[in-house]
Amino acid sequence: MAQRTDWVDYAKGIGIILVVYGHLLSSGFHAGLAIPEHFFLLSDSLVYSFHMPLFFFLAGLFAVQSCRKRGLKKFLVNKLEIIAYPYLIWSFLQATVEVLFSGHSFRGATFGQLLAIPYLPWAQFWFLYALLAMYVVFGIFSRLNRSFFIPALLAVGAVLFIWPINSEIMAMHGFSTGFLFFVFGVLAREYLGNVEICTEKRHSAVAAFVLLFVFAGSGGYIFERVIAPTRLTDGSHPFIFLYLAGLGIAMCIGFAQYLAGKKWCNWLKILGRYSLQIYLVHMLAGVGARIFLFNVLQIQNPVVHMIVGVGAGVTVPILLYRVTLKMRFPYLFSRK
Repeated sequence: MAQRTDWVDYAKGIGIILVVYGHLLSSGFHAGLAIPEHFFLLSDSLVYSFHMPLFFFLAGLFAVQSCRKRGLKKFLVNKLEIIAYPYLIWSFLQATVEVLFSGHSFRGATFGQLLAIPYLPWAQFWFLYALLAMYVVFGIFSRLNRSFFIPALLAVGAVLFIWPINSEIMAMHGFSTGFLFFVFGVLAREYLGNVEICTEKRHSAVAAFVLLFVFAGSGGYIFERVIAPTRLTDGSHPFIFLYLAGLGIAMCIGFAQYLAGKKWCNWLKILGRYSLQIYLVHMLAGVGARIFLFNVLQIQNPVVHMIVGVGAGVTVPILLYRVTLKMRFPYLFSRK
């Protein structure tokens, strides 16, 4: 169990770096940083093809085990406390900052959008809303007979993935395009157990690198020759999305299992354990770093901006969280 937990933390660490990179790359490009357009479009398309599906898959891995251990009621209450509370706190905090700095380096927000947060997720916080909805739907379906439970989940996930609900209200679009990967996580744990890419640890690195080359080659070919670069989460090409997301998830798991087996890059495991805190705060930290570099230090080099921004995006949230614990004021991140 400890080893499995370690590789999951490594996978989350890899995933959260991609999340921070993707968000800050997009934010910087649209804020006017001199990022080459073709690089941005290709990089954005590749990252968005699998980084959120990875987190949904990892969430699904532990859903059945957690629900059975706690019971349905305690399971759902626990998810509400872990997800809904920080969603509301940090959505309001980030949106308030963006209201105050509307017309500045942020994209800006209105007071009406601030009030709509309980039903219309703001910015990157759609993920938390969608994830909570997935746990609720999973909990409802878990009441079914075991022989119908998995097929019903899979059917709902597949239908929504192919024909997503095109509405941002209550994160319905994000839920539609992501729920299938959550279900795949449930399936993997139920039928594959440890979800090992390779049973021999020395082979997992080879498998991961092969998957990396296949993913990069396939993604490059698809976005250069088959379709225009796009975020596949828009639902326009579901089967291409499924293919690239599957490769990306397997690739990240392969690298995570190899690193966990070798006990290398322990910092990735640490980032994974703080992935929720990083997700909540990374935009404020990363964009704040960009504003400081651009407006105070007059630095415009996009490479410097991305290195500093991603660094701030993954470290500042952890430091803030640890400070709140030291001050015995955990309420920015948890209810108690």
